[in-house]
Amino acid sequence: MLPFPLKAISFPELGSISLSGVIDLIQSSPPTWESAVLNNLLIFLVGSPILVTGLSLSGIGTAFLLGTLTWRAFGTFGFLLVAMYFIIGTAVTKVKMAQKEAQGVAEKWRGRRGPGSVIGSSAAGCVCAFLSIYGVGGAAFSGLWQLGFVASFCTKLSDTVSSEIGKAYGKTT
Repeated sequence: MLPFPLKAISFPELGSISLSGVIDLIQSSPPTWESAVLNNLLIFLVGSPILVTGLSLSGIGTAFLLGTLTWRAFGTFGFLLVAMYFIIGTAVTKVKMAQKEAQGVAEKWRGRRGPGSVIGSSAAGCVCAFLSIYGVGGAAFSGLWQLGFVASFCTKLSDTVSSEIGKAYGKTT
């Protein structure tokens, strides 16, 4: 029981929304498009200081679409996988940035990725997410779409880590 009453908030265009309704939407299982947008919006608002270190403004917009799709398809754990990919990938991109810039091998814009990079990194995972959402292949394939999603981000992260650490500590690029 909450220590305060749940009151309805009235928006003329949307009708009345109660706090308990918002909480129910956030906790929707399985996720809906509405719950995916709401959860992703809340996380992006809280995480915006981290997002701007690794993404351009248009990259953030593209990542928002990816996050919403991911939450809708795979829920919290799928979203956390993508978030960890972003955090680790951004961190290794920043390793010895000044040295990489001096050698001319650094990512453009001090490692801040744009929409092309977000799409390129997530394309295979997005295909798996859409196939999962729309139940392509039925229950027999749902595990395959999850595996493909996880494998796509793990593969992309291993590529990012190896190339960025290689540029920072390797003898050749």
